[in-house]
Amino acid sequence: MADQPLKAHFAETVTLPDGRNVRVMAYPDGSIRFRVDGLPYVLTEAYLTGDATKDRAILKISPGKQGSNAAYNYVEELEKRNGQ
Repeated sequence: MADQPLKAHFAETVTLPDGRNVRVMAYPDGSIRFRVDGLPYVLTEAYLTGDATKDRAILKISPGKQGSNAAYNYVEELEKRNGQ
């Protein structure tokens, strides 16, 4: 039988200025999960150090499509959609 998923012991939702919501959940095993509303996203930066003196991780996601290299300019794409 598969292990049951851990239940988050902390969850907080942040509303961004454009109305999207980001939910951060922390779990008893030390893992962290992020849920972002809106467009599909691609991982564009991951800084995961093994150096104990630099105890931080940085993750960046950008709007993109499946298979995207996330190189297009999102603002330009929105302008095209809006006919500007």
